[in-house]
Amino acid sequence: MGSKTTAAEVLVPDKKSPMYDRGTMKVVVLACIIIILSIVMTSSISYLITQEAVVDKLKSRDMRYIIDSMAAKIDGRIERAKEVSVILATDPAVIQWVASGETDERLGEYAKGKITGIARDYDYSNTFIVSNITKHYWAEDSRLISIMSESNPEHNWFFSALHSGKTVDLNIDSNTARGDTFVFINALMKDQGTPVAIVGVGLTLKEIAKEFKSYKFGEQSNLWLVDGQGKIHLSEKIEEIGMYLNDFVAPDIASQIIEGNISSNQPQAIEYTNQNGEIMDLVYRVTKSTDWKLVFQIPRRESISILSTIKVNAGIGSFISLVLIIFIFYYISHRIANPFKRAILLSKEMEKQVSERTQELSEKNQKIMDSIDYAQRIQESILPPSDELINMFREYFIIWEPRDRVGGDFYWARKIDKNKSLIAVADCTGHGVPGAFMTMAVNSILSHIVDEICDNPAVIIQELNKRVKETLHRNQSSSMADDGLDIGICYVEDKKRLVFAGAKIALDVKRADQVYHIKGNKKSIGYRRSSNDLEFVNNEWKIEDGDIFYLMSDGYVDQNGGQRDYALGHKRVNQLISAQGEKNLAQQQQAFEDLLNQYMGDEPQRDDITVVGFTF
Repeated sequence: MGSKTTAAEVLVPDKKSPMYDRGTMKVVVLACIIIILSIVMTSSISYLITQEAVVDKLKSRDMRYIIDSMAAKIDGRIERAKEVSVILATDPAVIQWVASGETDERLGEYAKGKITGIARDYDYSNTFIVSNITKHYWAEDSRLISIMSESNPEHNWFFSALHSGKTVDLNIDSNTARGDTFVFINALMKDQGTPVAIVGVGLTLKEIAKEFKSYKFGEQSNLWLVDGQGKIHLSEKIEEIGMYLNDFVAPDIASQIIEGNISSNQPQAIEYTNQNGEIMDLVYRVTKSTDWKLVFQIPRRESISILSTIKVNAGIGSFISLVLIIFIFYYISHRIANPFKRAILLSKEMEKQVSERTQELSEKNQKIMDSIDYAQRIQESILPPSDELINMFREYFIIWEPRDRVGGDFYWARKIDKNKSLIAVADCTGHGVPGAFMTMAVNSILSHIVDEICDNPAVIIQELNKRVKETLHRNQSSSMADDGLDIGICYVEDKKRLVFAGAKIALDVKRADQVYHIKGNKKSIGYRRSSNDLEFVNNEWKIEDGDIFYLMSDGYVDQNGGQRDYALGHKRVNQLISAQGEKNLAQQQQAFEDLLNQYMGDEPQRDDITVVGFTF
């Protein structure tokens, strides 16, 4: 009896059989070499790109954010202190007390209580009133702490402030012993134009100095506030206060920072190499309230230290991937004994997957088409019904052809009362379902506005611009989406007077053999970049018997076609309108449709199309 051969035995390759491919290992080795080179090259490029992105983000965003935040805190505290000082300097009761030579006890109690209350309520280190009449220096605890004298050098600030004539002056003092920087806001108090005192507050920047640590990152980074000579007045390290910038920064860079004149208060970035060969990134800017500068510096190696971890992890991942790929290649090369059979099985499996995917796509496509049909019914429901239009016009026609069954064009009409009515054509951003959603939103907003304003198309468009912006963009400050619309609105009164206003949509009027083109304003509305103060112009037209009016979106005139594939254009549309003669509007609708179809030829419709013609 002969022995039986199993399927497993058929699939096991024999080195002596023709099925065994002696070049398999060569292919595996070559593939592994190519993969190794690809992984190394890809990892190197990725590392360089990531490093460049990290450095760019550091210099363009992170460091600027730190320095802008600290500058805002310092400027904010000083500006508030200026306001408090000016309020104290203009207090009538305090002025009267100082001007009287401090003889009125009742006013004196008020004035002393005033500076005590300011120090307590606003958390200032000092509040003071220094009289130019008695030379008395009253402090925040209601004490007379000094009598000012021109012979005392420590009192020079008082007399300098008086002689300068400035309403508000700053005097900044760094106290190394106390490890703090004090800013004194001196406000000039006048009585009938005569300087009678210097009043103000003193505040400490120590609390802001503590926040330096929370804003900076990296162990070796530094954040300083320096004056015009480069002396450090604020740092998270107390021992650095009183030192100079060139103690920590290359002398030429320190000179550039100190002598640089930054009029825009915008952060300036510098990259340099220090004496140890390290690349340093530095950003500085001037504070608004003083001429001092904030400086932030960090070594490049520290800012990109995270990349070392990425490099190690990428290396480990690449090694593991390479081992797995080699194993898979080896396994495949030794287990596939019959490539042709494997190809057939793979082909059948692919056919099965394609069939399943085709069925799945067909089902999904059907669901999408059902949804679009439903969206179409919803969009058509917001359009004015024919019986309402019949009551408004003697004759009318409407061509409404969304490019994708639903779209961003819509027409709108409202009969206000027996003698007044409104009609509009709008072209919203987008096509298909997104455009349809826009039309429903704008339609609803327009209806609400007309409930309030019904006889002024220009004002209606202005208000529509504001409300659409509020509705669409209130939660999209960082979004790339920007939606809006073009619109033309006609207000008709007694069928004798028509007022038109438009935002990039015009009104065409046919009277006898003449065609008049009434342009709207050249600005679209509702977009994020559209100003809230856009104004639109009303154009008035006295209606005569036989006048025919046309409103259309740009989809009709912009449709490409013809021999040169150009847009249809306003010129052809005007010729079409002129050629209609005494035809009724049903015949004119057919003429509009015929011209469009003939001109398009085999070209696809490029935009939603809406044309409304009407007569009274």
